[in-house]
Amino acid sequence: MRFAALIGFFLMFTSSVFAQQADLLERNFSGTSKQTTPQAAKADIQNQAAQKISEEVIRDLIGEDRYNKNKALIANKVIKLSGRYIPFVKPSAITQEGEEFKMTVNMKVSMPDLKQLLQVNSLLNENDTVPVVLPVISFVDKVEGRNYRWWQNSSDKSQVFLIKQGRTLEEALRGSFQKNNFFVIKPVEAGLGTNIPASFQNERVAGEDAQFFAQYFNAPVLIDGQVLMNKADKGGGYRVEVRMTAIQVSNSRPIADVSRRYDIQGSFEGAVDKKIREVAEAVTNDLASQVFEAWQRGSVGTSVIRVTVTGKHTLPSMEALKERIRSQLTQVKNIRERLVSSDSVSFEVDTAASSNELATKLEALDVNGKKLVKVSEDREEIVLRLAQ
Repeated sequence: MRFAALIGFFLMFTSSVFAQQADLLERNFSGTSKQTTPQAAKADIQNQAAQKISEEVIRDLIGEDRYNKNKALIANKVIKLSGRYIPFVKPSAITQEGEEFKMTVNMKVSMPDLKQLLQVNSLLNENDTVPVVLPVISFVDKVEGRNYRWWQNSSDKSQVFLIKQGRTLEEALRGSFQKNNFFVIKPVEAGLGTNIPASFQNERVAGEDAQFFAQYFNAPVLIDGQVLMNKADKGGGYRVEVRMTAIQVSNSRPIADVSRRYDIQGSFEGAVDKKIREVAEAVTNDLASQVFEAWQRGSVGTSVIRVTVTGKHTLPSMEALKERIRSQLTQVKNIRERLVSSDSVSFEVDTAASSNELATKLEALDVNGKKLVKVSEDREEIVLRLAQ
């Protein structure tokens, strides 16, 4: 029992340590200085290191174009305050060759602190525009045998009740997402169905249809969902099921989802209307908060690439590898284990880089004195092995 408790403590301790280190990006800089004293030269090279490393990391985060357009702002409002996001500086011994001093500096950059400073100065890409979200939610009534989808243009009077529920839900979506600076289009209220070409008025908005809707309405995120009304399995009442999935259209990737089921009693339309009004805000708040978390992590606008590393791995070595990838590659927004076997470990990596770019970055990593060597690569997966 004591041994098991010690193992449990070790696992919790190592996880905590890696969690604390995960947001620290490590960089080295070798510089020279022609200052007249070792003390002045040391300070000069450390300043050079902070400048150079800050420039490289900020370029990776915001892109070359934005960096060049905002050089003066970045220099005065961000890099001048490098002490706020560089908590660790370790200089080597300083040496002199002729009139020149030489030194290497190891620095760790706190990515959350740097991002916060960039965000305060409106320099992160996410702050350019208000993200637009388009709901494409079906309302299916199996009790009365009717359905409503706003993108299927119809003048069927039997849909009036379902249209009312659509307005209630999209109003709740607008309010919930607006709290996090997202803009939800209200297609039911705006009557946007009349603008949809007949070839796209299908039951599901998916695949090429989703691409069309995203481009047509300039909405990178769609909410694919269904509100299903049916008779309850028992008790003589009714059942309302609400399912919504937020999808990043660029790669058809789900980034958030909610699913709820409610059994209700009373007259059908009155009970359904009351229940949807009661629960709409809580359900849409849940979905909106998930989407916002994905946006904050940088997961929106990224693709998921599987990274498989062959060879035997212990828990500490696997955690060290994951932490190294996450902390050293700014293009990696998130990483999580997906498959661990006796001879390999696979991670799912959220990244804005292509698989080829990511593979190149991974091969340049130093993992406790070892290198990752690419075995194979395609759009969805990179396979590597650890080599000395």
